[in-house]
Amino acid sequence: MNESPERLVSGAARCPRGRLRLQVRDAAGAVVQERRARNIVLRQGAAVVANLFAAQAGAVGIDTIRVGFGREAATAESTALQPPDDATIPATALASAVVPTDFRIVTDRPDAVQVIVTSVFRPTIELTDVTEAGLLAGDRLYNQVVFEPVTLRPGQDVTFFWEIDFPFGR
Repeated sequence: MNESPERLVSGAARCPRGRLRLQVRDAAGAVVQERRARNIVLRQGAAVVANLFAAQAGAVGIDTIRVGFGREAATAESTALQPPDDATIPATALASAVVPTDFRIVTDRPDAVQVIVTSVFRPTIELTDVTEAGLLAGDRLYNQVVFEPVTLRPGQDVTFFWEIDFPFGR
């Protein structure tokens, strides 16, 4: 292959990229908090995509949103979000199902196929200082995003708007 260095695109520049907008609405529907951030796709997240691509037995698509309490961006080797300091908070209070109708796939962009995930998390208990979120496929964390702290309360709707680009071409 005789490509000049200027024409080669680094793998990091061409890997899946994601953006999150998190919007918290009170019981009346008013926006009370909003956050925006970029995420990191983790090694096991890339393996989720590879297993689906290869139709591996037991491969699972994205089916859960989980919130956490980490304040630092994950490394590519991370496998979990930071649990709360309060050990009495059940794991079920930190997760919400993502269903097939939460996904929209956009295929007409010139340089990427985009997956848009719009999913609502409804807190069952008060969660103070939530600072991270991730998408999961079964028990495998696909990605992680860190944002400024938010407090989530029962009666609120927390909508996660994720845009994930899968670049293609040169």
